[in-house]
Amino acid sequence: MSGTQLVLMAIVMGLMYWIARGMIGGYFAFFFIASPIVVGVVAGLIYGDLTNGLIIGGGIAAAFAGIIAPGGNLPTDSALAATTVIPIALATGLTAEQAIAFAVPMGLLGSFVTNLRKMVNVIFVHKADECAEKGNLAGITRCAVIYPPLIEIPLLFLPVFLIVMFGQDAMLAFMNTVPSWVMHGLEVAGGVMPAIGFALIMNMIGKPKLIPYTFIGFIFVRAVGLNTLTTGVLAACIAVLIVMEKREKEVA
Repeated sequence: MSGTQLVLMAIVMGLMYWIARGMIGGYFAFFFIASPIVVGVVAGLIYGDLTNGLIIGGGIAAAFAGIIAPGGNLPTDSALAATTVIPIALATGLTAEQAIAFAVPMGLLGSFVTNLRKMVNVIFVHKADECAEKGNLAGITRCAVIYPPLIEIPLLFLPVFLIVMFGQDAMLAFMNTVPSWVMHGLEVAGGVMPAIGFALIMNMIGKPKLIPYTFIGFIFVRAVGLNTLTTGVLAACIAVLIVMEKREKEVA
């Protein structure tokens, strides 16, 4: 990645995370602007490898697919994982599975960043209450609209910018020093994560009995070597047979 590309990538990734997790773009930005797939597309376009960016972004999205935020508390942050890991993965040649393995701890770190942002913004909430008691509408506007985004620049934009700018060298140094079996282990672990993500979704919607089908599909793709299209067609055929058999039993 050239110097210009690197700076552009760091700025764009930082802005995407700032807009999304800073709630500057509302809930649309929160859920879509910094989603791993969108980040993968943008990072791929900047780097000049849209296909690989989309593959890595899709893999990270699948790994985080079953994550929910109970009570507004975000247990892990796919946005920080995507905006930091995808650019580094493209620049260093990480596989999608290896990138997913690195994305998981970054997502956990993102939850701490989000909680820190909320703690800092409480200050402006109290200030807004004071302004409301005095009837200071301009003060309320500043506390609600102007101050939080500004304070979130060092909290949200700056960390992503620095990680993307300097993380590439750190990742290359890591890859050159660790044994090959460690990288292979990360690849295997990353390959399992999307299956776990879909299993969490099935458990969340109250269909835990469908979880074995997820792991069967994972085995077909990863162990048997079938591609996802073939496995999808096979799964659809099995689903049709199961539904038809169930209907025949109900009629009988």
